[in-house]
Amino acid sequence: SSGINAEWPLRPGAADKKCDSLEKGFKDCLSKGFKPKKLEGCKSGAGKMEKTDVKKCAKIEKKVIKKCDFSCDDEDGGEDGGDVREPFVPAAGSHYLVKKMDAPGAGQVVTAFSADKRNSESYFMATTENSDGPIPWKIEKASCNCQDECSCYKLTFRVKVTCCRYMYFAMSAHSDTLDNGDGRVIVHKTPYKPEDESWVIEPAVNGYKLKKAQGRHEGKYLVARVNRKEPGTMFADVTADSSAASIWNFETIA
Repeated sequence: SSGINAEWPLRPGAADKKCDSLEKGFKDCLSKGFKPKKLEGCKSGAGKMEKTDVKKCAKIEKKVIKKCDFSCDDEDGGEDGGDVREPFVPAAGSHYLVKKMDAPGAGQVVTAFSADKRNSESYFMATTENSDGPIPWKIEKASCNCQDECSCYKLTFRVKVTCCRYMYFAMSAHSDTLDNGDGRVIVHKTPYKPEDESWVIEPAVNGYKLKKAQGRHEGKYLVARVNRKEPGTMFADVTADSSAASIWNFETIA
């Protein structure tokens, strides 16, 4: 697997080990699909939980409220939780980690696993918290006719095939559609169809939203909320619900 290990950020007043453990346990519950009964503003994954697991998570929720004064709003930074970022401008020649900033799965980075092969030229995209070989994304202006042309970009990375040969892949979304209308995001051998590889990077609170600029699934936002079988990983999709869009940040790789 590939990705980067990212710890959940500690909030002031919650730095003791007990609260650390409770908060991590509660966020794990959220990533598995737990829907809190008391805490508001929490983002839950799309998984289905067993009744016994729901009861366990409900107990963790009570403890994290009582002992740690925990708030999902503090963690996720809602619309009123901070300033909207300045427009993103990639530096020439730089490569980036694309990191998820909100729950569930905050700290996970965008990647692709060989086990999720779609066909000979593409793989389903995912997020991971593992630290083995994160994908270095190159972000460049896309050749497209989207309305917001100044923030229309193509995200690519390369894979070494032989000593002297590389394959290049782009973040994309084709015809793969889930039952709820979301599209499953892929990394596809590039160049292919420019309209399927173009994304708008929208400034948001605490990061950015990635929106499909044109082509298939146009106007849908990148979101990670469906768990893969491997713990600590999720599939990446696009959704028409802008309020459900994940918040992302771009960290420069030296």
